[in-house]
Formats: sequence, C-alpha cells, structure tokens
Amino acid sequence: MSDPSRTPATLPLALASTLRSEFCLRAETVELVSGGFDPAATLWRIVDEGGRGWAVKATQRDCRYGLALASAVSRDGFTGVVAPRLTRAQMPWSETGKSFVSVSRWIDGDDAMATGLRPDQWGDLGMILRVVHEHRPPRSITPVRSGIKRTGQNGRSRFRKLDQYFTSLRFQGNTEDDPEAESLTDLWRGHRSRLTRLDRMARELKALRTPAPRVPCHGDPHLGNVLLDEHGHPWLIDLDEATTAHREVDMVLIELGVLPRRPIRPADRDAFWSGYGAFDLDETRLARFGCIRALEDVTSVFRSLITSSDVADMDSLRATLHDLLGPKGLIALVEERFGDY
Repeated sequence: MSDPSRTPATLPLALASTLRSEFCLRAETVELVSGGFDPAATLWRIVDEGGRGWAVKATQRDCRYGLALASAVSRDGFTGVVAPRLTRAQMPWSETGKSFVSVSRWIDGDDAMATGLRPDQWGDLGMILRVVHEHRPPRSITPVRSGIKRTGQNGRSRFRKLDQYFTSLRFQGNTEDDPEAESLTDLWRGHRSRLTRLDRMARELKALRTPAPRVPCHGDPHLGNVLLDEHGHPWLIDLDEATTAHREVDMVLIELGVLPRRPIRPADRDAFWSGYGAFDLDETRLARFGCIRALEDVTSVFRSLITSSDVADMDSLRATLHDLLGPKGLIALVEERFGDY
C-alpha cells in the first residue's frame, strides 16, 4: 500500500548536485514527504542505486548543533538516534544557498505518533534519552536555542501583542462583520485568564530557580519525533531543537506531554523512567518550563489563525487550538499538576 504522505517528485537541481558531490548519493527514485511539523523544512525520501532508502532534509533553520550531537552519539556505537550521513569533508551537513542539507537512513516502520508505544518501547525511549543526556556536548558548534525557549519563539511577547490585538478588536467593534474574528476574539477572552496565569507563574518561578548541570537535550522528544523500525525498536529523530540545557527541557514533554491526541499515561511514564534510570526532577523548574511551553504553543496557533488565509490550514489550526485549550491540552496538564504554585 502506498503512503499518502509521500508523492513522486523531482529533486531541485541544486540539491541533486549536492547529494552527488557532497554525500556521494545518486537518487534513482524520489518522493516528497508531507505532514511534518516544521514549515521551514522540506523532506524527501530517495532510493539510491543500491536500493537503500534515505531521508533528505533541507531547512533554513540552523540545525547544526543537533546534527553534530546525533553524529557524535552514533559514532559511539549507540543505536537509537538516527545518525546523519557524513559528507566528503566528514561533516554531518552541507550548506546549499540559504539551506542546511542533511541525509540520514530512512527508517521503514511505524510513526509512534500514530501507533503509540508499548511499555517496553517506552523503556527503550528512556534509555535513548539518557544516553543523549549523558553524552558530551559537541564542542565544534554552539546551539542556537538557549534553554527552554525554542528557536524564534517568545511566548510572553506574543501573548502581550495578541492581548493588545484582541482588546483593540473588542473595543473598536471590528468583529461584527467577521464571524471568524469574532469567534477567535471570544475564544481569547474565554481563556485569557488561564494564559495570564501561565505568564505570571513562569515569571514567579524563575525567581526560585537554583543552579543545576546543563546537558545535551533533544529539545522536542514527543512521539511525533519517534519512529519504530521493523523490529519495533524506537529511534529518536529530528534534533533541530537540540541544545545544551537542564534535563527538564526534555522531561516536560515526558512528564506532561504536548500532544493532546496522544496523552501520556502514568504507566507510560513509569515505563519511561524504568529505562531512563534515577534522576531527581526539579518540580519548580518543570512547572516553569511547562508554563513557557504551553504559552508558546497556544499563542503560536492564535497568531497563525490571524495571519493564515488557507482554508484547509485554518481548519487544521482550529482543531489544534481546540485540543491545546481542552482538558488534555498542556495548559490543563500544567493546571492539574501545579495548581498550588
């Protein structure tokens, strides 16, 4: 059966040339892969002359730290992080125009976002993330991302701008002839107090922070970045948001979860920690990071709904916002776990 997310395609000439000259690969067949989380990236699946499948990614985001980390972890003989193929110059990426190009083995199997994980697979994922955290940070490249705040994201600033925007619409009465704007304004007003509390909690908890070691972090280890190979073994992919930070940057996605349609159950966490091993979570730091992540996610979707003109995109964004604000969304999870802060 064909995969609906992959359609036959032709590589751009410059990219095909880069694959031949830098990665020593010639594509016999090419498919464009859709459905990714990163709008700045384009992904292809190619099959080379020997019948081997490769993932070819071109992105305008500076993902060099993550590629260097994945390469270093895999060089130590560890299987669980998809390693980039090295160029002729022994680099895990190539620069073509304004894009960074990387190539890695195509993992044939299932998307953990679609299938979920069994307890043993959660344990394997825990072991994989522990290896990443215990590895030496790459010395050759500095991460673009700093701490919990993702690249190009500033949830607090976006919250203030959106609040001014919706307040202006309300007082100027500019939504009467625009049902979409009126609906979105009402939704913002209905949840504004929750978002305000997230912002306040993040600021107050920051004052309580204590020193702790920083380690290499994946940066976004949700199930959308986990693939299961034909043997059911999980592989951690897409280290674009990797950085050197506190472990709670990754653990907030395990302890709370960021995918409302694939919630993490207590048994999942227990299985994860059985593989990860002993570690004392800083609950204060976890709460602050949860607030920041939730504020980033929700305000990002609100802004996209304001600026998007694509009808299909709008439907998807509305569904995402409904999930984020709902009982299984990250805001509700933060409220449930840290309500007394």
